Amino acid sequence: MNPLTRLVLLLGLLCAGPALDGCGSAADLGPEPFAGDVPNTPCTVDEDCPDPALFFCNTVTSRCAAACRSREDCGAARRGEYALAECDGNPLGCQCDMGKCVVSLCSRDADCQQEQVCRDGRCGAAPEAATAASCRVTPDFVIGRQGTQVRFDVAVSDALGRPLVLTEGITWTETGAAVVGTGAGASATFTLAAVAEASEAVEVRVGTATCRARVTVLPPEVEAGWVRVVVTDELTGRPLQGALVVAANAEGGIIGAGATEAGGVALVQASGVVSLTAFHADYGYLTLAHYDTAAGSRDLTLPLRRNPLELYGGARGTFGNLPATPNLHVGFAGLSTPGLGLELAPEQLMGPSNEVSLDLGGVARELALPLGMYMALPSNPVQAEYSAPGVAGVCDARLEGITGAEEAIRAGTCGTRTAWALAGDVPPAELPPSLFGPTLDMSQLVAQSIPLLRRFQSSIVRDVQFRLLPTPGAGAGTPNFRDTLHFTSVDHDFQQLPLGFQFAVRVPSLPRYRGAFLDGTFILGTASVPGQGLVPLGLGLGVNVNPADPSTDLQAGLPAPGLVSVRMAPAHHGLEGSDYRLLVLARSNAALTDASAGAASSALVEPLTGLFFDPRGSSPVAISGSFLPVPEGARYNFEAMPYRGLEGRQFRFLTDPGLGGATLLRAVFTHRLGHRWTVLLEPARATAGVRLPVPPAPFEDRTFFGDITGTRSLLLVQALSASQPQGDGLGPVALAEADGANLARLGDFTRAWSALDYRRPEVTWLSPGLDGLSVPRGSTVRVRVTGFRVGSGPTDDGYVQLSFTGGLGCEGQTVPGDVDASQGRGEVELKLPPGCSGLATFLTATLVDATGAPLRPRVSSTLRVDIP
Repeated sequence: MNPLTRLVLLLGLLCAGPALDGCGSAADLGPEPFAGDVPNTPCTVDEDCPDPALFFCNTVTSRCAAACRSREDCGAARRGEYALAECDGNPLGCQCDMGKCVVSLCSRDADCQQEQVCRDGRCGAAPEAATAASCRVTPDFVIGRQGTQVRFDVAVSDALGRPLVLTEGITWTETGAAVVGTGAGASATFTLAAVAEASEAVEVRVGTATCRARVTVLPPEVEAGWVRVVVTDELTGRPLQGALVVAANAEGGIIGAGATEAGGVALVQASGVVSLTAFHADYGYLTLAHYDTAAGSRDLTLPLRRNPLELYGGARGTFGNLPATPNLHVGFAGLSTPGLGLELAPEQLMGPSNEVSLDLGGVARELALPLGMYMALPSNPVQAEYSAPGVAGVCDARLEGITGAEEAIRAGTCGTRTAWALAGDVPPAELPPSLFGPTLDMSQLVAQSIPLLRRFQSSIVRDVQFRLLPTPGAGAGTPNFRDTLHFTSVDHDFQQLPLGFQFAVRVPSLPRYRGAFLDGTFILGTASVPGQGLVPLGLGLGVNVNPADPSTDLQAGLPAPGLVSVRMAPAHHGLEGSDYRLLVLARSNAALTDASAGAASSALVEPLTGLFFDPRGSSPVAISGSFLPVPEGARYNFEAMPYRGLEGRQFRFLTDPGLGGATLLRAVFTHRLGHRWTVLLEPARATAGVRLPVPPAPFEDRTFFGDITGTRSLLLVQALSASQPQGDGLGPVALAEADGANLARLGDFTRAWSALDYRRPEVTWLSPGLDGLSVPRGSTVRVRVTGFRVGSGPTDDGYVQLSFTGGLGCEGQTVPGDVDASQGRGEVELKLPPGCSGLATFLTATLVDATGAPLRPRVSSTLRVDIP
């Protein structure tokens, strides 16, 4: 499962755990930031209120509160003597939200009157530039060739370190000949001009604060017969010294190599069509396949992502300002993710889990809660603190515990992200009966959770700086992330800002995986914060169960199938001015019931200019484009010799995957230590593929798992559609050639992607499950197979073959098992030969293809038993 899928699934579970079918009455909503309480009017029923047509009795507070059926019911013209000051005093008035008058929020400056701006969801006076005390430029370090245009953004804070979003008083200037340009406002674009070493070349002034960015400008010409490759840290822009860049021919043979110097530049001799790979021990490898040196600029930038598990850090804390209710308080906290989160390891997104006990209505339930989750009852702080891992990046001298900011940035031991949380107050009466059952139906729980999104609030803390330390156990493949004492302390406001915008999204036709339509959608409403990444602000959930067809199921209150309701907060507490983006993710549940299936997903990215309130879906958001097909049918030959239709070390699709709408294919191999090797190629070459070079010493071959037996690595295949704002498609070569639209900004240009986790074929013993046990002669043993379709049909991968070492009458015999006897769980039964007996007999279960040949690399498991 890719990391973004994990994120939205966790957010869905956050709501789905305490869910109830249908929607509660207005009286059950509890204390929320609604207008119109009448504090001096106690009540027990609606008739106790001044006018039951305009009020209802809030049974939680035992006070009358304003009721409505439409927005007009909240205005003075309708309410007369019962006018609501909160509504009439708000320039945007109130909305009628679930039967209550709710103060309307703004989502952008254009929602407000002239001379006003939108801050924290309310219209008001613009802050003054004179209050600015510090600033930070993104990017703060740039390497590029002459003529490249680079956009710079600035983040501003006041003297107390609080975010400050300004509309005026920001001035950009050049400070040397390396760049040309000027500007005003939160961003400016400069052109790289004169060739220069790294120096401060861009300056921005905000009030009395000044900050700069360093720029290196490379000459535009590259000597004939050579390729210039700049290798950088993807998340900081810093050059990487000591990377080895190799050029390989069509057979994967290395024909040229060069090491990067202090400026991150390597010159590699190459001609014709080659594949270029950057190797660095501390970073993921990156291969650009099929680069035509005659047609291209021969000037490339290959940004590498640091190995994800060797350092860890983040934020930890709790939630304050909790509502004084007897309800279940739940929340999920995290740190913003760079790009779209597709390159993250799962551990960088959610960390480990805790086993906790939750008493619901007298029934105790054991739950595995991620450490990023918060859950509490008034009588039981189930998990009253959260911890959220963060991804390394940049920092400044204000971060305690570092000796120097630049040193920490280059070492990957610091980062700056936005802390976010979604938290809700859930009455126990709304807990579904199915939550108390022995099993959970995930599709049902997701569907039931939809009405509860109205209960959730958003909390934001921008510019959280944190340290990263070496991960205990990472070198042995057993990383331990539980010690979070060095995490930065960040507490969230449980009721900072409601998800005040409800609207519908029209989801395009769902794609298929293994012939079945994907099972549902998660819609994540986000803000894209320059230099810090995506910040979740809201959520929508949809299922595709009844019927399972191309459209999501009909939701209550919406007019048609295919529409999904979304609840979202506006950009707030320093995120104002950031771009809104909807991530519409369709996912398959096949891996939950089929041990051979992988995690499959497909997603669309839709920019929004602003948010609006349209709970009935009268004008749903139309998603541009269609879902990309799931990239099924890819194979890699881990061997040097040809095998099953593949050349040695060749990655390719066996049949056309139908990815004409994609502009980029990405194959990601992952070693047991989390080290990765990413391969980029054009979709048009999907069936031709690419042959990978053998990494030169001392670099490890990350297409293997790194264990003693030499098993295969994990493999994830992604298809992406990336384009410029004007619509021009961006393939791997266009992104790698040194220009403004580069691989480090791939997340900014991606409009769609699909992904499939190709599970490693594995076989494990179930019965007997331990060495040294006795089994009767002629008895049946049982193994479990995952990532491999057991069977003899045309779509199956092969079967299990049992062989013997030692014993009497055992050696030389084999027992095939080609039937999954467990309805998809991958359990295969094998009957021992009646004449086989003996102490210390070794049973080996091996996965073989349809011809009976063992898979390569070999996949097997051996157990020692006694057969008396």
